[in-house]
Amino acid sequence: MHNLAKHQKQRNLVSISRGEIDANDKHGFILDSSEKLVALQCVYDFNLDGLMFLRVEDITEVKSSATSKFHKSLLKQEGLLEKVPFRATFDLDCWNSLISQLLAEYEFMILESEAAEEVDFFIGRVLKTTKATVRGHFFSGAGKWAKAPEKLKFKDVTCCQVGTNYLNVYQRHFERHAL
Repeated sequence: MHNLAKHQKQRNLVSISRGEIDANDKHGFILDSSEKLVALQCVYDFNLDGLMFLRVEDITEVKSSATSKFHKSLLKQEGLLEKVPFRATFDLDCWNSLISQLLAEYEFMILESEAAEEVDFFIGRVLKTTKATVRGHFFSGAGKWAKAPEKLKFKDVTCCQVGTNYLNVYQRHFERHAL
Protein backbone atom coordinates (compact mmCIF):
# COMPACT_ATOMS: atom_id res chain seq x y z
CA MET A 1 0.00 0.00 0.00
CA HIS A 2 1.45 3.32 -1.15
CA ASN A 3 4.92 1.69 -1.31
CA LEU A 4 5.59 2.65 2.32
CA ALA A 5 7.90 -0.34 2.86
CA LYS A 6 9.83 0.38 -0.35
CA HIS A 7 10.42 4.01 0.61
CA GLN A 8 11.39 2.97 4.13
CA LYS A 9 13.88 0.36 2.89
CA GLN A 10 15.40 2.78 0.37
CA ARG A 11 15.48 5.57 2.98
CA ASN A 12 13.83 7.95 0.53
CA LEU A 13 12.81 11.44 1.49
CA VAL A 14 9.11 11.43 0.66
CA SER A 15 6.09 13.67 0.39
CA ILE A 16 2.92 12.21 1.87
CA SER A 17 -0.42 13.54 0.69
CA ARG A 18 -3.65 13.19 2.64
CA GLY A 19 -6.00 14.77 0.13
CA GLU A 20 -9.20 14.48 2.14
CA ILE A 21 -7.67 15.88 5.33
CA ASP A 22 -4.85 18.29 4.63
CA ALA A 23 -4.00 20.44 1.60
CA ASN A 24 -0.33 20.43 2.62
CA ASP A 25 1.95 17.44 2.09
CA LYS A 26 4.04 16.06 4.95
CA HIS A 27 7.75 15.64 4.19
CA GLY A 28 10.16 13.24 5.80
CA PHE A 29 11.61 9.77 6.03
CA ILE A 30 9.44 6.74 6.72
CA LEU A 31 10.86 5.04 9.81
CA ASP A 32 8.29 2.30 10.33
CA SER A 33 4.80 1.36 9.21
CA SER A 34 1.97 -1.07 9.76
CA GLU A 35 -1.41 -1.56 8.12
CA LYS A 36 -2.79 1.15 10.42
CA LEU A 37 -0.08 3.72 11.17
CA VAL A 38 3.10 5.14 9.67
CA ALA A 39 6.03 6.74 11.52
CA LEU A 40 7.74 9.66 9.83
CA GLN A 41 10.88 11.62 10.70
CA CYS A 42 9.67 15.04 9.62
CA VAL A 43 11.81 17.37 7.58
CA TYR A 44 10.95 21.06 7.42
CA ASP A 45 13.12 23.73 5.79
CA PHE A 46 16.12 21.37 5.71
CA ASN A 47 15.86 20.61 9.43
CA LEU A 48 14.75 17.47 11.22
CA ASP A 49 11.54 18.38 13.00
CA GLY A 50 10.42 15.61 15.30
CA LEU A 51 8.37 12.52 14.69
CA MET A 52 4.93 12.36 13.13
CA PHE A 53 2.57 9.42 13.11
CA LEU A 54 -0.28 9.27 10.61
CA ARG A 55 -3.17 6.94 9.87
CA VAL A 56 -2.44 4.91 6.75
CA GLU A 57 -6.12 5.04 5.73
CA ASP A 58 -5.84 8.82 5.23
CA ILE A 59 -2.83 8.66 2.89
CA THR A 60 -3.70 9.31 -0.74
CA GLU A 61 -0.18 9.42 -2.21
CA VAL A 62 3.45 8.83 -1.27
CA LYS A 63 6.12 10.03 -3.66
CA SER A 64 9.83 10.69 -3.85
CA SER A 65 10.53 13.23 -6.58
CA ALA A 66 13.76 14.53 -8.12
CA THR A 67 13.46 17.46 -5.69
CA SER A 68 13.17 15.03 -2.77
CA LYS A 69 16.30 13.20 -3.90
CA PHE A 70 18.21 16.48 -4.18
CA HIS A 71 16.98 17.61 -0.75
CA LYS A 72 18.12 14.28 0.72
CA SER A 73 21.61 14.92 -0.67
CA LEU A 74 21.59 18.39 0.91
CA LEU A 75 20.60 16.87 4.26
CA LYS A 76 23.51 14.44 3.92
CA GLN A 77 25.92 17.30 3.15
CA GLU A 78 24.64 19.14 6.23
CA GLY A 79 25.29 16.08 8.44
CA LEU A 80 21.58 15.69 9.23
CA LEU A 81 20.91 12.41 7.42
CA GLU A 82 23.03 10.52 9.95
CA LYS A 83 20.76 11.83 12.73
CA VAL A 84 17.62 10.25 11.26
CA PRO A 85 16.69 7.27 13.50
CA PHE A 86 16.24 4.77 10.66
CA ARG A 87 16.61 1.82 13.06
CA ALA A 88 13.81 3.00 15.37
CA THR A 89 10.81 0.75 15.75
CA PHE A 90 7.41 1.70 17.00
CA ASP A 91 4.37 -0.19 18.24
CA LEU A 92 2.08 0.75 15.38
CA ASP A 93 -0.75 -1.70 16.12
CA CYS A 94 -3.01 1.13 17.29
CA TRP A 95 -2.92 4.63 18.74
CA ASN A 96 -3.15 3.31 22.29
CA SER A 97 -0.04 1.14 22.02
CA LEU A 98 1.93 3.81 20.16
CA ILE A 99 1.09 6.62 22.58
CA SER A 100 1.89 4.37 25.54
CA GLN A 101 5.31 3.70 23.98
CA LEU A 102 5.94 7.40 23.28
CA LEU A 103 5.06 8.41 26.86
CA ALA A 104 8.24 6.70 28.07
CA GLU A 105 10.33 9.27 26.18
CA TYR A 106 8.22 12.35 25.45
CA GLU A 107 6.49 14.56 28.01
CA PHE A 108 4.53 16.63 25.48
CA MET A 109 2.72 15.62 22.32
CA ILE A 110 0.33 16.97 19.74
CA LEU A 111 -2.78 14.99 18.87
CA GLU A 112 -4.95 16.03 15.96
CA SER A 113 -8.42 15.09 14.87
CA GLU A 114 -8.51 16.47 11.34
CA ALA A 115 -11.24 14.34 9.75
CA ALA A 116 -14.08 15.26 12.10
CA GLU A 117 -16.61 17.96 11.30
CA GLU A 118 -14.88 20.13 13.86
CA VAL A 119 -11.09 19.83 13.62
CA ASP A 120 -9.38 19.50 17.00
CA PHE A 121 -5.74 20.22 17.89
CA PHE A 122 -4.53 19.13 21.33
CA ILE A 123 -1.09 20.00 22.66
CA GLY A 124 0.14 19.05 26.12
CA ARG A 125 0.63 16.09 28.44
CA VAL A 126 -1.09 12.76 28.01
CA LEU A 127 -2.30 11.58 31.41
CA LYS A 128 -3.95 8.25 30.64
CA THR A 129 -4.96 5.98 27.82
CA THR A 130 -7.68 3.37 27.68
CA LYS A 131 -8.52 1.01 24.86
CA ALA A 132 -10.71 3.65 23.19
CA THR A 133 -9.57 7.06 24.48
CA VAL A 134 -6.68 9.26 25.43
CA ARG A 135 -6.99 11.74 28.28
CA GLY A 136 -4.65 14.69 28.51
CA HIS A 137 -3.98 18.02 30.12
CA PHE A 138 -3.65 20.39 27.22
CA PHE A 139 -2.68 24.03 26.83
CA SER A 140 -3.52 26.83 24.42
CA GLY A 141 -1.25 28.54 21.91
CA ALA A 142 -0.93 31.32 24.51
CA GLY A 143 0.61 28.85 26.97
CA LYS A 144 -2.42 28.61 29.24
CA TRP A 145 -3.26 25.20 30.67
CA ALA A 146 -6.88 24.06 30.34
CA LYS A 147 -8.76 24.03 33.64
CA ALA A 148 -9.53 20.33 33.33
CA PRO A 149 -8.17 17.37 31.39
CA GLU A 150 -9.87 16.54 28.10
CA LYS A 151 -10.65 13.23 26.44
CA LEU A 152 -10.20 12.33 22.78
CA LYS A 153 -11.41 9.13 21.12
CA PHE A 154 -8.67 7.20 19.34
CA LYS A 155 -11.01 6.61 16.38
CA ASP A 156 -10.89 10.38 15.77
CA VAL A 157 -7.09 10.79 15.99
CA THR A 158 -5.48 11.32 12.59
CA CYS A 159 -2.02 12.56 13.61
CA CYS A 160 0.36 12.46 16.58
CA GLN A 161 3.58 14.47 16.83
CA VAL A 162 6.43 14.37 19.34
CA GLY A 163 9.85 16.01 19.62
CA THR A 164 9.01 18.83 17.20
CA ASN A 165 10.68 22.24 17.40
CA TYR A 166 7.24 23.68 18.18
CA LEU A 167 6.72 21.32 21.14
CA ASN A 168 10.30 21.69 22.39
CA VAL A 169 9.99 25.50 22.67
CA TYR A 170 6.78 25.17 24.70
CA GLN A 171 8.36 22.53 26.93
CA ARG A 172 11.36 24.79 27.66
CA HIS A 173 8.93 27.66 28.43
CA PHE A 174 7.06 25.55 30.97
CA GLU A 175 10.30 24.28 32.52
CA ARG A 176 11.58 27.85 32.96
CA HIS A 177 8.31 28.92 34.54
CA ALA A 178 7.79 25.76 36.62
CA LEU A 179 4.32 25.14 35.23
